[in-house]
Amino acid sequence: MHEVLQDIADGTCSVLERGYLARVELAHGLPPGRRQAPGRTARGRVYRDVDHDRFGLVVELDGRLFHETAAQRDLDLDRDLEAALDHRLTVRLGWGQVFDRPCRTAGRLETLLRRRGWEGSAVRCGPGCRLRDDTPVVTTYQVR
Repeated sequence: MHEVLQDIADGTCSVLERGYLARVELAHGLPPGRRQAPGRTARGRVYRDVDHDRFGLVVELDGRLFHETAAQRDLDLDRDLEAALDHRLTVRLGWGQVFDRPCRTAGRLETLLRRRGWEGSAVRCGPGCRLRDDTPVVTTYQVR
């Protein structure tokens, strides 16, 4: 229980965000980002799910809450466009990347981070880790 409370204190606000922290970032040794990092856009204050300011990379975790309608999606795309004007790349991840393919997601984020100046390397989370495996993954989703 302590881990969950600490993750919440550190800024994870949903199951998806906590899953990203545990299954993608920590499990694979990726550099930590600032969670719920405040920022400004032309529309006002925003909070970025994971901000790697040093590398100009923003990771947004799009669960169903706040990302379901066309209007909400439009606001997200506007934020991404404004981030790009500041030379920041925004990557949007969902349930599949975090819970179905966390290793593959970590490998791709490692590549993006390294292209943007990170000098570290991701690590395998275990013997079956698919960190650098580009084999297509077919996932079936159950609509709830």
